[in-house]
Amino acid sequence: MRKQIVGGIIVMAVGLSALGMGGCNKKDEVLASVGKQKITLSEFNLALANLPDSYKVLATTFKGKRQILDNLVKKSLLVQDAEDRGLQKGGDLKKRIKELQTKSRGRIKQQMADLQRQLDNLDQQVYENVLLTELNSQLKKDSAGDKEIGDTDIQTYYEDYTRKLQLLNPAAKVPDISVVSGQIRAILVEEKLIKSLEKKCKVAVEEEKFQKLFGDATDVTIQDNAGH
Repeated sequence: MRKQIVGGIIVMAVGLSALGMGGCNKKDEVLASVGKQKITLSEFNLALANLPDSYKVLATTFKGKRQILDNLVKKSLLVQDAEDRGLQKGGDLKKRIKELQTKSRGRIKQQMADLQRQLDNLDQQVYENVLLTELNSQLKKDSAGDKEIGDTDIQTYYEDYTRKLQLLNPAAKVPDISVVSGQIRAILVEEKLIKSLEKKCKVAVEEEKFQKLFGDATDVTIQDNAGH
C-alpha cells in the first residue's frame, strides 16, 4: 500500500516539476507548512489542474482534494529527506536535474509560444467564425429554392459520403437520407458557391511544398463541410 501511495506522489511530482514549479508567491495563501517549505494555494491549484488522467477523479470531491494536499505534503517530506541525504549534490544527479529542467522549460516555452500565436489569431478566428455561421444560415435558406439541385444530386452525395465514412470506420452509423437531405442540399449549395468563387479568385496550392511537409495525401478523406 505504501508503495502505491509513494508512486502516486512521485507521479504527481513529475507532473508538477515538468511545469517548472518554483517557490511560493508571497501573496499566496499557505495551505500547509512542511518543515522549511510551505504549500500554497497556487501550488495546490496547479496540482489539481495537472493531475494525470488516472487521478483526475480525486479533484471532484473534498476528500479527494484533501488527499491531493496530503500527497503534496508527503512529496515535500520526501524531497526534504532527499536533500538532507545530499542527493542533490551528486555530480551525475545534478547534471540530470539540469537537463530535465532545461527540457521542461523548453517544452513550457513552446506551449506558451503556441498559446500566444492562438491569442494573436483569436480576433480573426472569431470574426471569421461569426461570418461563416451567418453565411451558412443564409445558404440553408437559399438551398430550399435552388432548382438546380435535385434528389439525384442529394442521393449521389449521400452514397459517396457514406462509402467514405465506412471506409474510415466500418462501424460508423449513418443517418437515413431523409434525416439529412436538407443538410446535404445546403452543402451542395455551398459547394456550388465555392466553385463560382474559385473562378473569380485565383487559388494556388503549393502541392510540392505541402507533400514535402506532410507526405503524400493517399488516405481517404471526407469533405470538411460534411459536418455542417
